[in-house]
Amino acid sequence: MKAIEIEHLGKSIAGHEILRDVSLDVHQGDIFAFLGPNGAGKTTTMRIVLGLLNPTAGQALVFGEDLSTSKEMRRKVGVLFERHGLYERLTVRNNLDHYARLFGIIDRQRKVEEVMEEVGIKDRGDDAVFTLSTGLKRRAGLARALLGEPEVLFLDEPTSSLDPQAQKDFRTIIQDLGHRRKMTVFLNTHNLDEVQRICSRVAILDRGSVRLSGTMEEIRSPKSMEVEVVLYNEEGAREAVSRLLADSRVMEAERRGSTVDMSLRSPLWVKELVGWGLDIKEYRIRTRSLDEVYFEVLGQGATA
Repeated sequence: MKAIEIEHLGKSIAGHEILRDVSLDVHQGDIFAFLGPNGAGKTTTMRIVLGLLNPTAGQALVFGEDLSTSKEMRRKVGVLFERHGLYERLTVRNNLDHYARLFGIIDRQRKVEEVMEEVGIKDRGDDAVFTLSTGLKRRAGLARALLGEPEVLFLDEPTSSLDPQAQKDFRTIIQDLGHRRKMTVFLNTHNLDEVQRICSRVAILDRGSVRLSGTMEEIRSPKSMEVEVVLYNEEGAREAVSRLLADSRVMEAERRGSTVDMSLRSPLWVKELVGWGLDIKEYRIRTRSLDEVYFEVLGQGATA
């Protein structure tokens, strides 16, 4: 089931085109990453989906509803922008109680304690927000976003300016929430390491257009099957190259010492190579890193 549908979205401000024909789907239960450099249009897209900005063209729906007009669906959405949205002089607990009252939550005290427990700040509930570290403030902001039992959680650069340990802790919380609550997470970020660790689907936005989208496995798969074969000696590697280049499935084969790199049109498995009499030490199928994919896509956009 589609949790978010964005269709041919466009946005222009003062004659400047910010988004151009943006279309993508986020499935229920996905931890989805919207990747792109600063200024690509990620936050603008999120604000349109949330009903905070009107698009110039197209539409964005959450479970089939437009959040700009559907009050009921807005109750099923949690949001954490880069700024946590809390009152600095109030305690964490008082902040959450205030928002729970605004959200119309009946058993406020129970819910406030529950969300503080979920994000790991229950022991800091009586601390004023301004006394907390940036990482703990971000967790408190996440607790606020969770008060209404959201079905979809929107996060805008949630780990920016956090130290490595705080980033790791926040990622763990998001993964746990996604899996335990079966919640859909829409994550705006340019943190590639974060995306590789926790996200199931990815879209890359550049200069207002989606350049690539799909599952993590789909976008990291090379256009051809890339294989690295390690033999026990250089003589064996030379023989392997000769045999490989004679096979129609092999596009390229190059030797590096006792290692052979090859690009395949269709699979050629280690069992076949052994059947040729080759003494194989290692056989590795290579996938591209998200970094490689990301910078390749941005490079294509720069020359388009």
